[in-house]
Amino acid sequence: MDGGISPNQLPRHQRAPVAVHLSGGVQTSDRSPVPRVNWIKLELSWRGVLDTRGMEVCPRRRLRGTDTSQAIQACGAARVGRGHLFAKVFVPNQPAFSVRAHLTAFNGVTQSGDRLVLVHAYASNPPVSFVIPFSVHVHPATSRTVLVALIRRSAGPWPHVATFRMDVSRSFRYRGAMHSYLSASCPAPSAFTGGFSVARAIYTFAGGDQQTVESVRSCHTR
Repeated sequence: MDGGISPNQLPRHQRAPVAVHLSGGVQTSDRSPVPRVNWIKLELSWRGVLDTRGMEVCPRRRLRGTDTSQAIQACGAARVGRGHLFAKVFVPNQPAFSVRAHLTAFNGVTQSGDRLVLVHAYASNPPVSFVIPFSVHVHPATSRTVLVALIRRSAGPWPHVATFRMDVSRSFRYRGAMHSYLSASCPAPSAFTGGFSVARAIYTFAGGDQQTVESVRSCHTR
C-alpha cells in the first residue's frame, strides 16, 4: 500500500482542497496465484472530509456494459477519480493471463440515498466491463471516512488483483461557491517531522484470511 496527499502543505486549523493518490498490490510470498478477494475496506485515516453536496450523481445503470469513454460521456459530471489496475485472470483449463484495466470513479448513491463511490473498470483485451460499488461510512469514534466494497462473484475471475493505482480529486460549483470532493488539514506542529497515516487497506480473501496494510506519509503546515 502506498499513497499520499497533494499538496502536502496544508492549514493547521482549517481544511483545504486536496487530491488523494492510492496505489497497492497483493502477491503471495511463494508467487502462487493470489486468492480471490471477497472484501476490500479502505480507511482514509487523515483528518479529511468527503463533500458531495450539490454534486452530480451517476446512476449505476448508466455504467453497465460501457467502455471508459462511454462511461465518462454518460457520467462525466460525477467523475471523482481515475486510475488503472493489473490483474491475473484464471479461466478453467486455460493458462492464466494478465490484463490491464482503466479505472474511473464516480459519485453515486444507494437506493436509500446513502453515498457510494462507483469504480468502473474496463479492459479492451479481452473486452470486459464491470462496476464495483464502495459504500461510504464515517467511523463514529474517529470520524474517519471508510470505503467498503463487496466483490461479488458476478465480477467473474477479476478479483485476483495484482496492482492498482487511483487518483481521486474533483472541484465543483454549488450555490455559487467552489467545493472540493476531498479536503483535509494538517494538525501537526510546525516542527513536526514524523508521519501520519494516509490510508489503511484491509483485504479479506476467500477462505476468511485477512491482511491489513497501511500507508504513512508526512504533511506540513502552512
